[in-house]
Amino acid sequence: KILEKGKEINSLTGVELTTLLKWHEVPKPGDGKVDERRAKWKAILESGKAAPSHEHWKDDDEAAMIKLETEAVSMRETAFGRLKEQYKQELLANFKAMSPEEKATFMKELNSAGEE
Repeated sequence: KILEKGKEINSLTGVELTTLLKWHEVPKPGDGKVDERRAKWKAILESGKAAPSHEHWKDDDEAAMIKLETEAVSMRETAFGRLKEQYKQELLANFKAMSPEEKATFMKELNSAGEE
């Protein structure tokens, strides 16, 4: 849409330039001053480099998006949930590796933590 406006390079805003540079997959497109981004955009235009093509959004893509937006996500399906489960497994492995005395001390601490 930015290109459809037919703006001159010098009238493009910083946000518009960043968008155009992202579209052309320029590394760190938001870095630098507006003049630097204008120079990068001008170089792209002068080189005649075409923007990378992306597949158009299809009905299957839309259906998958709607499904993701409407279905409930269980905690186990999130990165946090998986990390929490990993910590539980590590705790259990550590507990199994403890000596009987360490297990008793650990259980005392757990029981007293539950009373607080």
